[in-house]
Amino acid sequence: MRLNQIKKNGLFRVKSLNCDNDCIARLMSMGLLPDQEIRLVHEAPLGDPIAIEFNGCQMSLHLVDAANVEVEPI
Repeated sequence: MRLNQIKKNGLFRVKSLNCDNDCIARLMSMGLLPDQEIRLVHEAPLGDPIAIEFNGCQMSLHLVDAANVEVEPI
C-alpha cells in the first residue's frame, strides 16, 4: 500500500521509500525511514495535500510525493 492511499485514524509502518524523489529525500533526512511509524492527521478538502505525523512532527506533502512511500498497517 502507498502512503497516498491511507485513511485517517490508522497507524502505519514505512516499508520502503523512493529516495530519488527530492521531497521524500528531504523527509528521510528528517527521520522518515523504513520501520518508522506514521499516521495521517489531516487531508485537505479536495484530498491534496495530506499531513502526516512521525517522530512527534507533522509534515505536509502532496499525493504525488506520498505515492513514493510504501507503508503497511500496524
